[in-house]
Amino acid sequence: MAGYPKIASCACGALTLRATAPPKNVHACCCLNCQRRSGSVYTYTAFFAEADVTVGGEPKTWRSDSDAGRYQDTNFCPVCGVTVFSRLEALPGIVAVPVGTFADPDFAMPGKLYWTVNRHRWLAAAGSPELVERQ
Repeated sequence: MAGYPKIASCACGALTLRATAPPKNVHACCCLNCQRRSGSVYTYTAFFAEADVTVGGEPKTWRSDSDAGRYQDTNFCPVCGVTVFSRLEALPGIVAVPVGTFADPDFAMPGKLYWTVNRHRWLAAAGSPELVERQ
């Protein structure tokens, strides 16, 4: 993975996030909420210490419950609607960033694929991350 800092951005550039250190964890999730929230079959997320990120711009926030019953605050651009970061009740002090917002094809592979019970059957686990049926 290329060096830091790295900049995550929405599609229009009005909302950014600067990460100054590598993520603590990277994983993918196939829970139904993640599928709906991303519009894809899974999310691919990097988890950074809050002290290692700086937000530029003013996000809109939407609070929802996860499949595990905890809240998630999704922060997205009020102009183009792209999610740039989230904060999860289950992970205080951590900021979750969709890896696609970094536009970095060398970003680390997810270490785990959660909620595989909901994964689309054609989705193979490339590179063998740990498969976790539920969280």
